[in-house]
Order: sequence, then structure tokens, then C-alpha cells
Amino acid sequence: MKDILTWEDAHFFDYINEIEYLYIPDVDDYKYRINISKGGDVSDDAIKIETPVFGYSEIIATFKNRYNEGVLLKQNQYLRYIKVVGHLLEELDLEPEKFWCLFLFALDYCNSLLGQGKTMKATPLEQLQAFVDLITNADETVLLRLKAGKAKMDVESPVALQFMAEAIQNQLKTADLKPLYIREQEEEAKQISDSPIIVYFAKMLLTFFNTQDHIRQKRKEGANFSTKEKDLVSQLVYFSGLSTNDSWTDIENDTLKAFLKQYKNYQYPNNVSSVYSEFVVY
Repeated sequence: MKDILTWEDAHFFDYINEIEYLYIPDVDDYKYRINISKGGDVSDDAIKIETPVFGYSEIIATFKNRYNEGVLLKQNQYLRYIKVVGHLLEELDLEPEKFWCLFLFALDYCNSLLGQGKTMKATPLEQLQAFVDLITNADETVLLRLKAGKAKMDVESPVALQFMAEAIQNQLKTADLKPLYIREQEEEAKQISDSPIIVYFAKMLLTFFNTQDHIRQKRKEGANFSTKEKDLVSQLVYFSGLSTNDSWTDIENDTLKAFLKQYKNYQYPNNVSSVYSEFVVY
């Protein structure tokens, strides 16, 4: 693998392109995708990917620059990577260089998002929608407690609360929503344990497998992922250093399966990467 990548080597970034659209918010659909579940749930239908029209994105440019600066974790261990998972890449018919770049990107992105990322507050729109959903779907008594300086008041009338929810819904139909998409940063980033980070990294790679028809077609009927796919991800969890538990290196073990099940509905903080742009810019 080259030490320095130029745009003539841009084909090495093809696998990153496959998942970038799914994981990074874009300008036209500004929402956090950090809690996506595609990686663990999709098995029957291929994920539809929008291919960049005008070359490569800002995300790819940032990754290329970081690669060339030599700041990516594990990027000097390509030969060991081939030794550890080369046979699995061959059996899955994956190009080693492209998957190497995907692996480095997934590791770098997870670290910059969950390890060193900035936690953002919910947007005004998300807060309003959460309020409406709470009122609309409430089966029990609801109490709204308001505080303005030292003044406080409670709103507990179901009629008043329902009126407020309906008023918000009607206003959202005609209002200019752009100001409602603005996010503010939390004073402190929310810390999470290593295990959810491992799951997020694993799901990024599993999501990529779901974009590859030739991989999906070889799975057993009803299987979310093949044994080889799970083995590859498990080996890379250990190789990446995300876990030092050597159980990840056992062939056909259930460690990955257990992690995916345990954190299936885990709600990650609304983080943005400290390195990669919030937006996909084509």
C-alpha cells in the first residue's frame, strides 16, 4: 500500500463512498444518523446509495490528507492486516487496498465522533417534535413544568397541552423551518464506554457488506450476515485495538453477535466529529 495517496489513487476510496452517504448528515437532509440501525438489520434488500456526481466529497479529501500526514491509527500495519484478514478478504471477493482504506476511515471516524467528538443539543425542531409526540401519545397524566428566571408554573390541563401540541403542528406546516435546524453545542461532551464504540465501528463495516450484491447473494437464506463477514469484523475489532480481549480472534465465535444484540437500541449522543465535516459536500 502506498505511503502517499494522490487523486490518481482515488479508486482506493470507493468502499468509503459506499457508507459515507449513510453515516454523514448532508445539506438537504440535515439530521443526525449516528443512531442508524442499517448495519444490523438490513439483509433482504440492498441499500440504495446515492453516488457523488462531481467527484469526491470533503470527507474523502479530509481522509486523504490525514492518510498522507500519517496520523491515522494502524495505517503503518498494512502487511499485518493482510496476514490477519487477507484470506477472508479473498473469500469475500473484496479488494484489499480499498477495504484497508475503509477500515482506516471507520476507525478514524468512530474515534473522532465518539471518542473526541462534540456533543450537540437537540435542534428546536427536534424539541418541538418530541413535545408534540409526548402529548399526542401520552397514556397517562402529563405535566409541563416551565421556568423563566425565578418564575415557575405547571401546565397540567390535558386540554391546554393538546391545544399547544396542535398549535405547534399547524405552525410547522407554514413556518420557515430553517432557524429550527440550528444546533447548539453542549458545554461538555457526553462520554460513552468502549463497548458502544466497538458496536458502532462494527456496524459501519457490516453496513458496507449490505451494499455489496455479491456478498449478500452468498449468504444463507434468512441470515443477516455470513460467518466470514462476522469473522472479518471480529478480527478487525481486535486488530484495531478497540478491544484487547482476544476472544474476538476466535473463529466463528459469538462475541460480535452478543455485542450487536446488547446494544441494538443503544442511543448514542448527538455527536459531531472533531475531524470530519458535518456535511457531505459533493
